[in-house]
Amino acid sequence: MEAIMVKPEALVLVLVLVVESLKALLLGMFTALKRGKMGKFINKEDAEWLGGEVVSLDAPEPSRFFRAQRNALENLLPFSVLACCFILIGGNGLAATVYFTAFSLSRLAHCYAYLTCKPMMRRNAYSIGWLVQILLALHVATIVILGHLTVI
Repeated sequence: MEAIMVKPEALVLVLVLVVESLKALLLGMFTALKRGKMGKFINKEDAEWLGGEVVSLDAPEPSRFFRAQRNALENLLPFSVLACCFILIGGNGLAATVYFTAFSLSRLAHCYAYLTCKPMMRRNAYSIGWLVQILLALHVATIVILGHLTVI
């Protein structure tokens, strides 16, 4: 695939967007790790599964939908940035299809698992989508840093 953006300033922007996307993804992971370490969970099934207590600021039903929506948006932004960067720098079409499809399927599974209180399925689906974004970010950064737009 041919790169759309080859100006040096565009490549700097791509690297900044990749770094910021990775930062957002890592902050989400560290938030979950901290909750687990403290044993304080916002979902009842997580507290039961991992042996902790539930802490809540809202009624359970609207809270669950709100958290599912927030999680979807928190993942959509970095993915959108990374996917656009991948296309703009001329990333491989087959790789793009694999990344984009895997992300979409994992996020659909995550939403289903979240709304039906299936913690292990939710964790696994989230992890797949998160890993896809990390791999996509590393792929974009590798293409930009090495400058081999058609090889990788």
